[in-house]
Amino acid sequence: MKDEKVKLAAVKYRRIKEINTFRNDFIETLIFEKNDNILPTLNHRRGVDFYINGISFDQKVAKNPTNQLKNAYRDNWREFAIENPKIVAEYLYKYQDEGRFGADSRLLIVYLDEDVSIERIIDLINKFDINNPIEVDFTYKHKIQGEKSYKVSCYVILLYN
Repeated sequence: MKDEKVKLAAVKYRRIKEINTFRNDFIETLIFEKNDNILPTLNHRRGVDFYINGISFDQKVAKNPTNQLKNAYRDNWREFAIENPKIVAEYLYKYQDEGRFGADSRLLIVYLDEDVSIERIIDLINKFDINNPIEVDFTYKHKIQGEKSYKVSCYVILLYN
């Protein structure tokens, strides 16, 4: 009985990972098609998925804009996020997992709703302005090094209904 539950959980996890990979690849393809100044890397090394106007960017997909942002803005977090993508980026950098920490340039794709349709994703990416990266200043509290300040360029695409 226990082995069967573990097997089912493993299969479910693998399928979710596959779906997420296809979704992320689809979004990345839409972004590439949007502008001739976006060049994909041929081999995805850590921290570089593509170049925008000659600058390297890492694509990160977030299921939400962090629990810290949701708690700070309570019932209005969603509307706040839509109106303030720069602050969403600050929260994502500031509260990222230390094991995967990075202060590199990123294209952040952030789900505000779980059930965003393919048509809506296409529409939001088509409205995305590739010519204006956001400059983000953030402080990160490292476990060993303590607090350090960083400045990065990024783009934020918020996916919502």
